[in-house]
Amino acid sequence: MATTMTPLQPGTEAAAQAAAFAIFGSDIPPINPEDYGGSWRTTLRVIAEEWLGEGRFEQHAARTATALNELFATQQRYGVGSPEALASGTALQPLIDRCRHFGITTADLRRHGAQLPES
Repeated sequence: MATTMTPLQPGTEAAAQAAAFAIFGSDIPPINPEDYGGSWRTTLRVIAEEWLGEGRFEQHAARTATALNELFATQQRYGVGSPEALASGTALQPLIDRCRHFGITTADLRRHGAQLPES
């Protein structure tokens, strides 16, 4: 017997909880009970504020800039389409996805030392 999954409905607690895990992964900071209020929708703002307060956005931008530079070095050493470069690119993808979620821009990555080619 096959089961069908119903999509998450926007504005529900289930959708808000799914969004929290999609954006922050398992790296959700501890939340004070008085900040939680029983709602994941209100908690998303609290999580984002915790991340800013702890400097996690800056840390993520720096970590991603370093990984990008390592990818560029691997591409230069082994070639753009080499198995090594493809593996590095695949490993980098979650970092890039998280940058998109957080609104980290190429200018932010450059500020943290990423040697991105000029567009």
